[in-house]
Amino acid sequence: MSRTLGIVGVGLIGGSVGLAARDSGWNVVGVDSADVLEEAAQSGAIDRASTLKEVREADLVVLAAPISKVTDLVGDLTPTDALITDVASAKGAIVRRAENLGLRFVGGHPMAGSQLSGVANASSNLFDGARYFLTPTGRTDPEDYREVAGFVRELGAVPTAVDPEKHDLLMAALSHLPHLMAAALLKVASDISPEALSFAGPSFRDLTRVGASNPELWSDILAENAPALGEALAAFAGAMAQLGSEIKDREIMEGRFLQAREAYDALGGILVEKDGVNVDVAIPVENRPGVFAEVTTLLGSNNINILDLYVRHSNTERAALVLTLDDEAAQQARELLRIAGFTAELQG
Repeated sequence: MSRTLGIVGVGLIGGSVGLAARDSGWNVVGVDSADVLEEAAQSGAIDRASTLKEVREADLVVLAAPISKVTDLVGDLTPTDALITDVASAKGAIVRRAENLGLRFVGGHPMAGSQLSGVANASSNLFDGARYFLTPTGRTDPEDYREVAGFVRELGAVPTAVDPEKHDLLMAALSHLPHLMAAALLKVASDISPEALSFAGPSFRDLTRVGASNPELWSDILAENAPALGEALAAFAGAMAQLGSEIKDREIMEGRFLQAREAYDALGGILVEKDGVNVDVAIPVENRPGVFAEVTTLLGSNNINILDLYVRHSNTERAALVLTLDDEAAQQARELLRIAGFTAELQG
């Protein structure tokens, strides 16, 4: 039996949902501007263009429009018996609106994406292995939740239930606050000296990378999550003030960094000692599909274990994949990468 999925907003996330859903046998229709829908149909992200009126009859509707528009779209879909979810990174106001309208709604937020945007950058495997928050409340029908959770698994993601308000506080601390911190750090460095950023090392660049994110998108997100972000900012300001009063006391500061390290371990971070046994290998790569897989597959097929990895972005077209390897394996990896057409820099 054919199932119809309606996607409202066919950009990076919406397009990726469409590609993955079509792979699972869904009939996917999209609502967006005419030029976006034409591109989405050509790329295979949707089967055809649609309208909000028609989408009301779909089996499942995914609202993937900019976050500031989602609350209004929830109202625009009324009346409908369709099961509705969304992908917005702030949930409280959207969930309340849907419940006040009596809709079958389960809020959602995939922890996947990139610094890029638009349906042209959509990928059917964007959600593979990604955590995907779902935000049911006491008014959510259990069967509706099971249906949306099942759909999330079809996309390849891992559904995780969390209260809407707790979700927003989590995102404020883990995602939204870091974006504000990046903007503040970049301003501080720029104000000290116009040339300061040209002297920045990897740690500063890693801390501030998200400062290059889409300005319109992020101003939208931060405004929508302002209440939770205000709480996180107040807590952060208090923590910074306390650290500021302690920085002359070496023993106390050592304890603070030990606490930070323990907290990082608890979050699941991988701490790899750089004691001469392990080294970082930076591999400049072009921004194209499959390039990271080429590197990791090459090393894995030659029994080289990757202890840790991250991506250091320079712009939207190029980046460096930084791998932590055993020192003895690093030289072999560098030669294998050279033969495959990559350059690699050992960073010690």
